[in-house]
Amino acid sequence: MKNLKRFLKSHLSDIRIVKIIIASLLGIMLVIDIVLVALEKKDFPTFSYVVRDMRHNLIWFTFLYGGLVSKIFFNRKVGEKEKEVTGLMAYFSMVLLLYCLGRIITVPPSLLLQLLLLVTGGILAYRAWPQYK
Repeated sequence: MKNLKRFLKSHLSDIRIVKIIIASLLGIMLVIDIVLVALEKKDFPTFSYVVRDMRHNLIWFTFLYGGLVSKIFFNRKVGEKEKEVTGLMAYFSMVLLLYCLGRIITVPPSLLLQLLLLVTGGILAYRAWPQYK
């Protein structure tokens, strides 16, 4: 914990620069989305259009997002000597299955199903894809 505090104190200017870059990218993204919404009558696709009309094709992305957030913020470290590829392959085979399933179904998933996919992706990434030391 002391090493983390020392690291953060020594890199305050770098952290400030990263925050400015992220805030700038967010601002640029918002401006682009506003411009695209204004040009929607000319058939420019916006992010909200993709989410609204192609939600059933993106169920794999919801699962993947939940798993990656779980992997980044709640990473489980295991002291065993094993290959991490097995968990990675199990996780991405589920993503591939959901990708194929999303291409087949035509009914947009409900909010409860999307939340379930998000949480399930996080749980599977936490359990099946640990960080081996």
